[in-house]
Amino acid sequence: MMSPLIMLRVACLVVLLASAAFTGMGLRQVHGLAPDMDDAEIAARLDAVLAQSMERYSIAGVAAGAIRDGQVIWRAREGRSSAAGAPVTDATAFNLGSISKPLTVWTVLRLAQTGLIDLDAPLSDYDLPYQLEYANHDPAEVTVRRLLRHTAGTNQPGYGEYGAHEVQPVDVLELSEDFAPVRVIYPPGEVRRYSGGGYVLLQMLVESATGQDFDSVTRQAVLDPLGMATAGFDPVRVPTVSQAFNYYRQPIQGLRDVALSAAGGYASAGDIERFLLAHLDGGGVLEPDVLAQAFAPTEPHPGFAMSYTRWETPRGLLLGHGGNNSTWHGQIYVRPQTGDGFYFLTNATSGAQLDIDLSCAWLGGMSSATGTAVCADALSLTHKLSWFSWGVGMVALFWLYWLAVGYLNGRRHFALRPSGRGPIRLTGRLALALVMAGLTVFLVWVFWTNSVIWRTQTILIDELPFDELEGLSLMMTSLFAILTLCLWSSPGRLADRRS
Repeated sequence: MMSPLIMLRVACLVVLLASAAFTGMGLRQVHGLAPDMDDAEIAARLDAVLAQSMERYSIAGVAAGAIRDGQVIWRAREGRSSAAGAPVTDATAFNLGSISKPLTVWTVLRLAQTGLIDLDAPLSDYDLPYQLEYANHDPAEVTVRRLLRHTAGTNQPGYGEYGAHEVQPVDVLELSEDFAPVRVIYPPGEVRRYSGGGYVLLQMLVESATGQDFDSVTRQAVLDPLGMATAGFDPVRVPTVSQAFNYYRQPIQGLRDVALSAAGGYASAGDIERFLLAHLDGGGVLEPDVLAQAFAPTEPHPGFAMSYTRWETPRGLLLGHGGNNSTWHGQIYVRPQTGDGFYFLTNATSGAQLDIDLSCAWLGGMSSATGTAVCADALSLTHKLSWFSWGVGMVALFWLYWLAVGYLNGRRHFALRPSGRGPIRLTGRLALALVMAGLTVFLVWVFWTNSVIWRTQTILIDELPFDELEGLSLMMTSLFAILTLCLWSSPGRLADRRS
């Protein structure tokens, strides 16, 4: 019969090998489309990816679709949109996050097309309720076109949302004056800095130029002409809005986004399809030359347009934009030259994971070198995190083995009042033990309670591979807990210390 020490070593070796095998088999994979797949193959592949992702990442509800040659060839309406179990349908509206910005672009361009706004006029030519600070920059250089292109030099990349219990701004004017002031801090026209603040200024401009609220103007200018009946910037006026859910499919408090033009839009999957198809010819809203301005490269960064990324493909320009607002995540892509498009909308914290799995699966059929590189980098990060988590777990296993061997051989023991070889060494060891215990409690508080990561007020997840980060948090928590035990244990047997 094997001794306890041999059995312990065998058990540790089995755990090491088995965990390495499970880590390798569990690495996230992207099953991309091939350009020569037919419609049925594309739909089947995307169905399989979405089903696997919804189960793996605990996504409450998803609406997604793919367009080919101007026709919708795949639709998915999966999961639930309410705590009571109401299903996601074609008319279920989701918060769009920053996908709201392309809708704002279309609204401003529509007003420019009718002569209400001059794209190349300085913002200072318009009577806005907010006095923009220009510092030492020339106000004449801060034009409407540059605001649309994120090259006007404005700050505030984005804004947080507000819960009903929080002190919050009434509107964008109070938001800019008292909560998150918008200023010009970069040289206009020289650099591109993504700026939700610039889009808040555009919201003020639209309302000032028309004398109406932003939601009403957008409906009249863009949404109604495109038949987007379940979209808008005022959720009260949207027929069916999904509830928000956390990482574990539990319903949580919905938040209010004051910066409507930057991230406060809502739309259903059906309306997103209409919007993407309108990119092919303007949809009767934008004339071809005006639409071309929306897609034109931004100087000095041709990889971007007016709130679109621009990726070259062998068959034409691929445009895209993502949106992330606490629990809401989405992505749109469209290639106007060929009539190809893709989107997904989710109502859950974990929905951001689809930006790797589902988006990259569809991008595989677009032959975009930039898209391939972006997806490869994202996938590589998930693999590195998985193996790093495994490594942390093996360090924890080593210290657990060290503690167990010491206990079995009589070299370590546990007592409520630890002992040590000299007061200085004992004090140092116990101080480290308290640090390790504090780190353990901190990680439990951050990752395994509703205090931070899963709290209802805000979710600290954007486009991070959180499935892998969750595994890392578990390994780190285990490591610090085991180190606490190792440092608290005392050298020698208790009986020997007493004698």
